[in-house]
Amino acid sequence: MSVLWEKSSTWRWLVRRTRDSKRFFFAFATACSVVPVVIGYGVMQLTNSRSEQVEAQLRKNARPESLMMAQVNMKG
Repeated sequence: MSVLWEKSSTWRWLVRRTRDSKRFFFAFATACSVVPVVIGYGVMQLTNSRSEQVEAQLRKNARPESLMMAQVNMKG
């Protein structure tokens, strides 16, 4: 971290702002935690939109032993 402190004026500015202003600190901390969660949730929703279609196709093409194991797993 000392390399960042010595070389980066942006890093020094950020440290000073978060040290001196509680409001800025909480805004920065919120942005660092909420923004990745929102992006991750959005990506999961976009990539999981076809799950019912994929599941139906997998069940249609499943081998008999896979179907039997699925029934056993559903009971337990």
